[in-house]
Amino acid sequence: MQYCERHEMDNCADCAPRAPRSSTPAGDWGSWSAAAIIIHASGKAHLPGCTHIEPSDIRPPLYGWVPAPSPGAWRRLAPSSPLRATHGNTGRAAVSRCQDCDATQ
Repeated sequence: MQYCERHEMDNCADCAPRAPRSSTPAGDWGSWSAAAIIIHASGKAHLPGCTHIEPSDIRPPLYGWVPAPSPGAWRRLAPSSPLRATHGNTGRAAVSRCQDCDATQ
């Protein structure tokens, strides 16, 4: 268990390195920052390594992403606090978290 000095908590979702959560080779997600948030057209946010998406499919217009979100961005995701994509399709905004990704945080 890692302790995050910055946010004063164990297993900080924003700072802890994330391991791939699938049988997908790590190289497929290798170009993604561990802190990145990937936004699907449905408004659902995913983390690198999610088994619901293939890294090769992540491109506009279906996806947008935030390679370096602000601290706490993952936990703040809600309809009242959407996260707007800064790369890819910048018209995308996340309003909910993938349950499988969230379970690992």
